[in-house]
Amino acid sequence: MKALMQRRKTEQPRSKLPSDGSRPGEASPNSRDTVGGTGRAAESFLPDFCSLSTALMLVVSAELLAFVLTLADSSSDYGFWSDLGLRSLFIVWIALTSGVVLCGVRSRLVRLDALWSGVVTFSVIQAATLLIAWIAREGLPNPGNVASTGPVYYLKILGASGLITAAWLRYLYIQSRWRLQIKAEGEARLDALQARMRPHFLFNSLNTIASLTRNDPKMAEELLLDLAELFRAVLRKEAKLVTLADEVALTGQYLNIEKQRLGERLHISWHLKEAPQDALIPPLSIQPLVENAIYHGIEPSQGGGKVDIGGQLTKQHLVLTVRNTLPEADARRSRQGTRQALANLRARLEACFPGEAQLLTSVADNYYQVRIVLPYLPKSHENLDRR
Repeated sequence: MKALMQRRKTEQPRSKLPSDGSRPGEASPNSRDTVGGTGRAAESFLPDFCSLSTALMLVVSAELLAFVLTLADSSSDYGFWSDLGLRSLFIVWIALTSGVVLCGVRSRLVRLDALWSGVVTFSVIQAATLLIAWIAREGLPNPGNVASTGPVYYLKILGASGLITAAWLRYLYIQSRWRLQIKAEGEARLDALQARMRPHFLFNSLNTIASLTRNDPKMAEELLLDLAELFRAVLRKEAKLVTLADEVALTGQYLNIEKQRLGERLHISWHLKEAPQDALIPPLSIQPLVENAIYHGIEPSQGGGKVDIGGQLTKQHLVLTVRNTLPEADARRSRQGTRQALANLRARLEACFPGEAQLLTSVADNYYQVRIVLPYLPKSHENLDRR
């Protein structure tokens, strides 16, 4: 236990509590309001009315609505194309006016819950409809065959606008809930996949340490401390993505344990000078591949073997490779794996980078190679809402 006590004394002191009294790693009370506001803004079912894509969507939707209404109107006094032009002008002005007003109140709108933000949006669109209807009645030909006098003119337009707006808001709300459900299911699936990998890693590491308890107890104790630090990092639930530097450090700690067990039979070669260390990748991306390389390639071989770990940045894509020498044919047949680790890693890559990440395997020149290709995301682009 002396080595354990000495190791703990040499550890860096824990960070002091923040001045606001919150624990390390927690958001301070002052910052929780900001984070909460950001989270509510991210969860709003309304689109960003200040974006160009939303403005384009409003214009296209208005044109489609004008086209449908013109087709449904069989009693046109101006002809199809004239009537379509008048209706298009009328509806587009309502859509753009509403978008400008909603863009102006966006900072306040996102702070409201779904019900009140929907009520405010509905009221703004109805007010814009009433304004444009008044302007159209006073200065433009009436869109369609609508009475130009009395409240019927406004009631028909406001009624149609209210029904269409209510249906549109309902569609946006359902679509938003669907996206949140898909996101939650994806995160739960990602957590389950990572949880399935951790016991596999733990049991292999404990077996390595157990093999040293009789022959070299002090070394086993040191490796147990390394394993404790290793799992402190592995079990951390702060983020779904980690930097390449952290993953490399994690893999290095695992290799320190395996090096004590395999000795000179294990040769490691790193080639990561061309890989950005701040690149974000899913945790446990490299370590399981190295573990597989040792289990299937190095352990069965009588003379051991070599594991190459490389990485480079190519056209804004991070390419990571893990290569290992292949054992003899008889030993290779005795270590037929289930490929569960590769399936789990491929699923986690797909969950973190849908449709953008690849995991490729190949055999050439007596080497088995696994290559990971994923988009390059620097640490500044870390997805904070997944923490």
